[in-house]
Amino acid sequence: MNTAQQVITYIRQHGPSSRAELARQVRRSKPATSAAIDQLLQLGVLAELGQGRPSVGRPPTLVNMNRRFRLVAGAEVDVGDVRVGIGDLHGDLIEQRSYAWDTGTLGVTLARALDELGAAHGAGPVHALAVGLPGVVRGPVVSHAPNLPELEDAATLDDLRRALPLPTSLHNDVNLAAVSEARPGESLAFVSIGSGFGVGITQGRELLTGHQGRAGELGYLPDARGQNLEGVLSEAGLAALLGLTPDQLRPLLAGRDPAILGRAAARPFVDGLLTVLQILTLTLDPARIVIGGRIGRRLFTQLPALQEELRRTLPFAPELSIAQDPGGAVVQGAVQMAAARATTDLLDELSRRTPPDALA
Repeated sequence: MNTAQQVITYIRQHGPSSRAELARQVRRSKPATSAAIDQLLQLGVLAELGQGRPSVGRPPTLVNMNRRFRLVAGAEVDVGDVRVGIGDLHGDLIEQRSYAWDTGTLGVTLARALDELGAAHGAGPVHALAVGLPGVVRGPVVSHAPNLPELEDAATLDDLRRALPLPTSLHNDVNLAAVSEARPGESLAFVSIGSGFGVGITQGRELLTGHQGRAGELGYLPDARGQNLEGVLSEAGLAALLGLTPDQLRPLLAGRDPAILGRAAARPFVDGLLTVLQILTLTLDPARIVIGGRIGRRLFTQLPALQEELRRTLPFAPELSIAQDPGGAVVQGAVQMAAARATTDLLDELSRRTPPDALA
């Protein structure tokens, strides 16, 4: 790794730094480090900030990543709707918009969204895109996507890639939501309940997807009535328990604390969720379990009882919480994944631009 790459890596991990601090940390001479920094400033990769606090003498000038040197994007695909966000190299979401799409139009819809968002923020072409899909994603193949079966058709994904002339990665949507909530050094499980049901698992900020990308597919477990849990822990499942259609249920879920979730008829839903929380606690021992999704984010009132039941029935229990950004967790996680890809590409470019020993 050359000096320029080391400088970028250190600043991404530790934030704004002085030239002297960077020279110490990357273990290069001050002239070599300053030459690398000047190169990165000229390219626009770094930007000078104000002055830092001096230990002695004049305060040093700090340099930091130019977060908008390249913009990236993340998307969440749902039935008839795709939410697209644009973000910076730090993985922070700048803006998010929703777009309607229909069969056969996903690729062109995403391409139009990227053009619009890039133009709105004065950027050139977006550098990388990560897309969250409601199914099991293993490389270029999507399976177990009952709400959007067309995603399991290889032709659909081929059309998607042809319409998007930029590095594009596909991920399970709940896994991306877990990434958005992850903290360094912490084990976490993200439980999403919406049009479907899923679990994402992280260790630190690394996804744990299992041997074939199916880790967390607890929806296939039978509940006490012999039905698959996803048949209960979903919008359609909850609507059926309450004798409603999904269209009738949606307005009744408005607000932070919808009373309909407290009805006796909804009890199998709460019991099914408790089963999931118990399984995750015993198999993963996570520090936190975060609940999100269109329905999961409404469970503020049920949360204390679920937490108490975990403590009563198990010898140990994680902290339960509702997602910090339940409406944008998948897009935020996708932006973070795209930013990681864009940074890797940037480091690769710097290795070709400056040989490892050129700035030693």
